[in-house]
Order: sequence, then structure tokens, then C-alpha cells
Amino acid sequence: MPALRPAHILAAVFALSFAFISWLCGNRLILINDEGIFLSHAARIAEGEVLYKDLFGITGPGSYWLLALVFKIAGVSLAAAHVILALEISALTTAVYFVTRELADAASAGIAAFVFLALNSADPSMMTNNHRWDADTYAILGIVSIWRGRPLLGGFLLALAVWTTPILALAAIAAVGASLLIQQSPWRVIAGGAIGAAAGIIALLLTHSLGAFIENLLWAKSNYSEANRMGYGAVIGGYPALFEGATGIGDYAVRALIVVGLTLPVWLPPLCGLLVLRNRDRNLLYFCVCGLSMIAGVSPRFDVGHLVFAVPLFYPVAASFLQRARWAVLPVGAIAGVFLFSAVLNRANTELIDTPVGRVRTDHGSAELVQWLTTNIQPGERMFVYPYPPVAYFLTRGQNISRFSVLQPGLFTLDDEKLATDEMRRRPPSKVLYMDVAPEEFLRIWPATDPSRLQLRHIHSFVTANYQDTAQFRNLHIYTPTVRASNVPQ
Repeated sequence: MPALRPAHILAAVFALSFAFISWLCGNRLILINDEGIFLSHAARIAEGEVLYKDLFGITGPGSYWLLALVFKIAGVSLAAAHVILALEISALTTAVYFVTRELADAASAGIAAFVFLALNSADPSMMTNNHRWDADTYAILGIVSIWRGRPLLGGFLLALAVWTTPILALAAIAAVGASLLIQQSPWRVIAGGAIGAAAGIIALLLTHSLGAFIENLLWAKSNYSEANRMGYGAVIGGYPALFEGATGIGDYAVRALIVVGLTLPVWLPPLCGLLVLRNRDRNLLYFCVCGLSMIAGVSPRFDVGHLVFAVPLFYPVAASFLQRARWAVLPVGAIAGVFLFSAVLNRANTELIDTPVGRVRTDHGSAELVQWLTTNIQPGERMFVYPYPPVAYFLTRGQNISRFSVLQPGLFTLDDEKLATDEMRRRPPSKVLYMDVAPEEFLRIWPATDPSRLQLRHIHSFVTANYQDTAQFRNLHIYTPTVRASNVPQ
């Protein structure tokens, strides 16, 4: 039987990864705020609204526009959105395989790709549409393209990453400098980046939103960083929370194994740094420099969850040493196996539910909430959600009367509150969805938030003065307009 050609193997890695991710989370719904922000706004852009001009965008336009394009072609559905996710995770897995194979051998490449796919797919909350996966895919494929002698393409892809997550300009600059390590032309990288930059500017000019985009960037500079600061390797709730409820040595041992896998984004970069310093290979140094710039690109939030997006380049660097340390395959494989089993188990513990955005698969607790939302809010009904969850707009296909998809206390300003209130006055919603979140919960997730800014007092006062609480499920409340005495029939 003839051996498969390298290109065929790459195609097989991509196809298998795509099939697995599609099966795992093709229509998997996770009630997470980040995905809801992009899904809800992208659906509105697909219907003709303009990002930054009509809608508040919390980051670059790349993710919004990509999702809107898919919705325009395939219709608004969760399954359509997650095709993008499956393509991106598959592309990253294939890139990890390809780079490792070139640096080492096919066996090491297979291990690296398997570990990357298993560890990243195990947490359902990570398998969602967001700007980080989009930008990572562009940036890493761009960095690999430069390495393989296509600096013009690499520069263009890095520009797309910056249009998706602007702070990844740090990675673009680092890649230009690091290209000298591998004897590639930095000028060609810059030329490719200039083409990508010009394309984005033209798109914003055509939609008359360049000025509004700059205003949003300035808003983010003034407001985003302070509330979102977290130290390197931090875990929401702290590391002791990862062992809560453990009983007995066996339970602690399994938890410890899981924690090692969960914290891989924390300890993998310094490990790779030590290995590269001892070997001083130009190719490995190139990937480490670019990888460190990707870590800088998650600023100001360096917690484990965000470092996940920063470390894909370190997988092939570490795996290139497996030829000399085959003993490491067993513990690494065991960790990856536990995570893969967890991913499959998580999928098994779900149920299907019909929604206005198609049939979705979610856990039993979330299914109750989805049923409640879609029962109480009808498609096309004018609504306003604060401070969360933005996914309610997408799930119900309700009509958001505001430019905001989310209003996070401590992040959004009093002026933002007043703007949202004015929008409610101009276009009164028939339903207001309010999530009652304790201040302690905000501080647990965003510990750098100013405690004095944890209440949306202005907007909440307006809602309670003009609306009445008519339905509740857990900490979600639906408010409807107050019936004035003068309006009651005599």
C-alpha cells in the first residue's frame, strides 16, 4: 500500500479535526456573554445595520463582519456560526501538526495535534465564536506563512488579525522583526500588512463608519483595560476552587492531572523558553518570539482562559523535543485522553431544543432557561437586555432597541447608561430583560473592577420607574411597561 503524501496527511488532519469539532459543538449552545455579543450584533449587521455607526463594537470589525457574511449566506443560526469555529480550530490543529512535522517528525506532529485538539475542545465555554479564535487563526497562519517563505501573504493575514483584535498589532510588529531570524524579507511582510490595512480602511469608509470605529477604539483605551486586568496565570475564583469538593487521594490525583492540563497555557511558554535557550535554533526562536507577542496580545487579562488563545505556537516548539524525550508521551497522552473523554462526556450530557435560530444542543439546566426565554420573548418583539445575557437577543430573535448588546457594570460608563436610556425613551421596548448579579460575582470574575461602579443605577432607576417585574426565572427578570391608572378603562 503506497504511503500517503504529506499534503494528503495535512488534508486528513484538517478533515478529521473539522468532523470532530462539528460533531462536538456544531450546534452546541453555551450561555456565555462573549459569544452572545458577536452573534447578536452579526445578525443585525446581516439585516443592514452598520457596525460602530448603529451598533457599539467592543473590538475590531473582523469577527462581526465574518459572522454577518455567514448569516447573509446561510441564514441566522447557531449551526451556521459554528461552522466558522470548526474551520478555525481545524486550521489551527493542522498548523500545529505541520509546523511540528517540519521541526521534528510525523510522530511528534501527531502527538502535538492530538494534544492541542483534546485540551482545547474539552471546555465547552471555549468552543464558542469570539474574536480571539478568529484573530488567532489569522495571526498564526500568517506567522507560519512567513516562516514558509510567503511573507506577503503572512503580512496580509496578520493585518486581518489586527482588524479582528487590534492589540494583536503587537504580534504583527514582532513578526516583522522576527522574520529577520529566518532570513525572510520584513519589507514584504510590511507590504502584505499594508494591503490588509488598506482593505479594512476602505471597508469602513464605504460604510461611513471609520470615525465611529476610531471613537470606539478610544473608548476601549479609556475603559476596557482597567476593569479587565488579571495577572499572568490567574484563575477565576483562585486555584483552590479547582479542588473544591475533592474527596480522597484518587479524586485529588485526577483533579491534579486536570489542573496540569488546564494550566498548560501558563507553564508551556516558560518551558519552551528554557528549551530554546539551551538549543538556540533560529526556527524555534522565531516561533517563541512570535508566541510571546501573542501572549502580550491578551493584555490586560492574562488569566488561564485568555492564555489559551495565546499559546498555540508553543505546542510545536515543545513537541519538537519529543524525539529526545519519548518518556513524556505517556503522561502527556494521559492528560489529553482525560480531556478528550471529558469533551465526549459533556456532549453526551446534553439535550436538543428547538429555538428561533434552529435546533440547539445544550445542557439540561440551560435548556430550561432557553425554553423560558423563547416562550416569554417572541421573534421581532422589541426588547432591551442589561447587564447580561446578550445571547438572549440572538436566541429569541427579539429586536434590540439599543446600540449595545451588553452593559457591564464597571466597564461601561454613566454616559453609556444615559445613551441606552435615551434609546429606550425613543423606542420603548415591550420587554426588558434584567439579570440580577451580586457585586461579589462581578468581583470574582473581574477582580480589578472599581467596586463603586458595580451598579447600573441610572438605567435601573429608569426601568423600575417605567416598567414592572412580571416574570422571573432564576436571576433573570422580565419587565413590562407599567400600566398607568389613566390608561385603565373605567
